[in-house]
Amino acid sequence: MDYQLTLTTPGQPPAHRTITGDTPGELAEAVHRHARGILGASVDVRLDGLAGTVHRGSALTAQFTLEPVDDPAEEPPDTSASDHVAHGYTLRDVHALARAACAADRSLSSDIATRYDTAWSAIAERLCAAQNRPTWTELVRAGWQAIYAEVRAVNRMYGVDSTGRSGEVASAPRFVTYWIADRTERADDGLLERIAVHQILPTLPEHQRQAVVALALHDDYAAAAQALGLKYVTLTARLRFARRAFRELWFAPDTAPPTRGTDRRVGAYGKQAAAHCPAGHRWTPENTRWDRGRSAGSARVRRCRACERDRSAVRRAEKAAA
Repeated sequence: MDYQLTLTTPGQPPAHRTITGDTPGELAEAVHRHARGILGASVDVRLDGLAGTVHRGSALTAQFTLEPVDDPAEEPPDTSASDHVAHGYTLRDVHALARAACAADRSLSSDIATRYDTAWSAIAERLCAAQNRPTWTELVRAGWQAIYAEVRAVNRMYGVDSTGRSGEVASAPRFVTYWIADRTERADDGLLERIAVHQILPTLPEHQRQAVVALALHDDYAAAAQALGLKYVTLTARLRFARRAFRELWFAPDTAPPTRGTDRRVGAYGKQAAAHCPAGHRWTPENTRWDRGRSAGSARVRRCRACERDRSAVRRAEKAAA
């Protein structure tokens, strides 16, 4: 309930404030807050009914009274206007409310026409659906909240990460996982391949099947040959025949396509992998460019970017000298 507080200090004009409280404790706390702000010092409030005194220590500083504030009778809204919408608001009021909502919006994430239309629709809907007459502030709040809700919905639709500040499209992790993740492989491909492997392997001769399993376990030709107690060339021969038979069954009833390249599990057994190019530049991911050879179907060739830059500099110098 609202009360009119009148605080009287000797030698000063009365101070009037409006306070709210339902119990004596709430009223005393509200009076203490205003009395301390007016008198500018620590005070003690003593409330007796709707009157009381303010003390500073043991000295009487001020007196106060409380009078209930009656709510004014609400006048019925004027509905005689030709553009009346509801509860006394007209189309001109809705236009002003929508403009106020756009001014209160701080997102600025779309053009003014889109934000105005969003706020206008939300305000009109709130106004027509309200049982009692909403205040101006409530309608403005409904407008800018609708703008924010629209912004969040659009960002969610385009996958904008709400935790970051970049605002880039397709930056939300779950959006990327669902829409942009690599889906070139069908979900049943892996299952069908596992079933086909278990169906084809038992058809191979025992010595070929052992060679395939040993290579799969050790992932190294020399280690697989040592595990089976075979020579290196013997293992590779068994694997060659096993691959041929496996591919014929895998692509059956069609003809298996020809194989290209060589299965190299390591760079080389007899020497360490090259760490520098012939010119002495170190092989690094930044200094490496993979390219195809000049002939069709040739293997990839590793190019040194530093060497390419040096050759380009020499050509530019020769061209400038000419």
